[in-house]
Amino acid sequence: MDTQTPQKFLRRKHLDNISKIGCQLTIPSSPHLTKLGFGTGVNVWKLERSPTGKNQSPWAIKRLSKTAREQKGNEIYDIRLKAEAEILRKLSHPNIIGFRAFEKSSEGVDSLAIECCTTCLGTILEERCEDDLGPLPANEIWKVVLDISNALKYLHEEAKLLHADLKSFNILIKGDFEICKLCDFGVSLPLNDEGIIDFTKNPDLEYIGTQLWSAPEVIDGETIICSKSDIFSFGLIIYETLALLPPHTLKINDDEEAKENSDITNESLDTSTESMCYGTRPPLPENFQVSDEYKEIIELFFICTNELPEDRPTASVIFKIASDFIKKSQKDAK
Repeated sequence: MDTQTPQKFLRRKHLDNISKIGCQLTIPSSPHLTKLGFGTGVNVWKLERSPTGKNQSPWAIKRLSKTAREQKGNEIYDIRLKAEAEILRKLSHPNIIGFRAFEKSSEGVDSLAIECCTTCLGTILEERCEDDLGPLPANEIWKVVLDISNALKYLHEEAKLLHADLKSFNILIKGDFEICKLCDFGVSLPLNDEGIIDFTKNPDLEYIGTQLWSAPEVIDGETIICSKSDIFSFGLIIYETLALLPPHTLKINDDEEAKENSDITNESLDTSTESMCYGTRPPLPENFQVSDEYKEIIELFFICTNELPEDRPTASVIFKIASDFIKKSQKDAK
């Protein structure tokens, strides 16, 4: 019996329904939406959906920012948004943000409608840093590790995709860590059956990412980039949950006006960080002290950020480590 048939059938039905929804969606102009955040060349808005009095969950609307639309050479941002829409349309996984529609707004701007979450991990860590609360609680770190390694397992093994821009700001959180979801697939790259990006067959492919979170083989311009590059970046996310800072940075600029006018990009970060450190394992902050419950988390951070790709675990291995640890913790708590 083909045990995969029901899943594939339901996935096709889900995508058919999404397609129908997209055709009926009318996205209002920006002044009628609530701003949630921003990224490289884009803004994210919240769309409330209860036109007939029914209680419908809100959607997040991602579209090019006004600055990006007006600047010369903005085609790259539009291309990335369309590429992300095409990728999300094909993906179906509980730990990957859900596609809802890709339509033009009433302003005539391409808009990607996606599942709406409460916040992102990057924002949570910034707030903990500002309030001097210390590392993210261990149980919440394990939840992030479990859910995002599950998403990466699906991406690398089934969807054959390298996310290529893993960082805390691309991990969305629903509720009080009820579920974590991976987002932002605008620069994702295809993997072959060996889990490698085949640049020889696709010479136009380019790893974009963000340098602070990039693996050493990416920084060094190696010709072989594989799924393990995502794992290095994932290790740096684990670092963030402990240090409450992006890797290789001493301070997060909390000037909201400055944030509004600059994105977290390779260029903007070069001015405030030591670029020679890119692609290395960052040291934990001086006088860093945590309880024994963080021991395995620190070990996971170390093995994920090994210099050689072959010395890093796969997403499947990380998922099993997290699953086993959580099961053991729950058993011990009884």
